[in-house]
Amino acid sequence: MSSQVLAGTITQNGNQLLNNPNVSFPTISPTLIGDTLRFGTGNFLNETILKWDLFSANTLTPTSPTEVINITANLGRLESTSSRFPEDWDPTIYLWDGNNIVGGLFGDNRGGEFNSVEGTSNGSFNNTTFGPFLDAGNDFPNIGESANFNVEFELGQTETKVTLSGLGETLSFTTNNFDRTQSLSLLIARNHFYERYDINSITVTSNHVVPEPLTILGAGTAVAFGISFKRKVNQSQNKPNKS
Repeated sequence: MSSQVLAGTITQNGNQLLNNPNVSFPTISPTLIGDTLRFGTGNFLNETILKWDLFSANTLTPTSPTEVINITANLGRLESTSSRFPEDWDPTIYLWDGNNIVGGLFGDNRGGEFNSVEGTSNGSFNNTTFGPFLDAGNDFPNIGESANFNVEFELGQTETKVTLSGLGETLSFTTNNFDRTQSLSLLIARNHFYERYDINSITVTSNHVVPEPLTILGAGTAVAFGISFKRKVNQSQNKPNKS
């Protein structure tokens, strides 16, 4: 894993992500279309389609000040291969410490809704528990459209705050179920195996460390992590929750 102890921002399109040594595709190989990564149907529920290793273990110590990682992902919505749910599109974004995941889901139910998520992962399969959700209104991208979605992680000494934002709405929650001293990775996952995704670009900003290549900003720069998610699961099990 290559990294540099400087604050900064990195934006990578699909072609750059495909050639980034810190980015891998645990369950499916994407197709490059121009500068976009296209992911076809998968093999199982809650599978990780992209993993981006961000921090090495012990980059943050128990006494380090709060670290802010902010990510923005531009995702394209594609029609699913399900004849019953052709509109189904539920991208989920996590930060992973090698065991625990925290993050959120953005779904097309009710015109789009945020859902907080915690759980565990082996890097490929994600075992999740869904918490409170927020109806995000009627600006969810249509099939064939793209949108920016944002997740910000504030990694404190005793708790982690996660803020999901996009389409003019925000949802925040806190948890102590995360170990910031471990190696940290960004995971992008699908909710259902029949969902298809375009990843156009991802921007990661950190006030401590980001992978090379980077554009150097001033010390103390906050991080932005953006991504969209879909909620077709209920809060007690990983199954579609159609309404």
